[in-house]
Amino acid sequence: MKKRLISIIINCYNGEKYLSKTLNSILSQKYKRYEVIFIDNCSTDSSAKIFKNINDKRFKYFKTLKKVKLYDGRNIALRKCKGKFITFIDVDDWWDKNFLSSREKFFNSSKNYGFCYSNCYHYLQNTGKYKIFYKKILPSGFILNDLLRLYCVKVGTIIIKKQLFKKYKFNSNFNIIGDYDLIIRMSKKYKAMSFNDKLVYIRVHENNFSHNNRKMFYIEFKRWLINQNFKDKFFKCNKSHLYNKLEYLRLTNLLFNHKKLNLIFDIIRFPSILQKTKLLIVYFVPSFLLNFVRNIF
Repeated sequence: MKKRLISIIINCYNGEKYLSKTLNSILSQKYKRYEVIFIDNCSTDSSAKIFKNINDKRFKYFKTLKKVKLYDGRNIALRKCKGKFITFIDVDDWWDKNFLSSREKFFNSSKNYGFCYSNCYHYLQNTGKYKIFYKKILPSGFILNDLLRLYCVKVGTIIIKKQLFKKYKFNSNFNIIGDYDLIIRMSKKYKAMSFNDKLVYIRVHENNFSHNNRKMFYIEFKRWLINQNFKDKFFKCNKSHLYNKLEYLRLTNLLFNHKKLNLIFDIIRFPSILQKTKLLIVYFVPSFLLNFVRNIF
């Protein structure tokens, strides 16, 4: 049986620091029938040079006319894809050589399955340690209820059937939660196939966009939440979990932005003991040590 073409999307803005490792992890894949759609978002560093040094027709370079938001860039990339399946990798992450080849079961799955995803490692840049992202068995099938309760999908682990993008695209009004929004919408109709292997490495470092833009994260999630249909049975039964998540984002935003005044009472009232403990750690830790505890969030 002929291998299906997979489109690998890389959106890049000034990614020279880790880009070579990302690209080499693609080149080392045992599954060889892929194309790389590289969107250079007007980088001012050597990212373009690093990418163009790869002499491989599968690696396709595109540059935006002006700097665009991440999800605009991903939608641009989607229009360039020729593969039957689409996956994403960020410029600071990398894959094990078996990542693509280990997904054959999904490639041969029925039309009811829209995407697959897997577990992964977080690589903590400051310490050089690896941390397992999800400690339990990942849910499969119709997983909307699971995701609303505890979201466990990392974009670098996802492979999506291209046919879904005839109906879905990234919401370019978001800068951080566009992946979350897309997968939640897809999960309303399509099954997900999970893989519990850890063949993806997500780099956690001081320049991670979501860590450095907690206020934006909170605002986007709040805007997303108020637009959801809570008459839907899954949203209705998970309403408290979603609003607890919103409150957690609010508190972490204020704590990491040194606005601790009167927050102790809100933290004490927070229902989750684990998350409450994390919030208390940040509340009491001296400001100059905050960067060292970011990874627990």
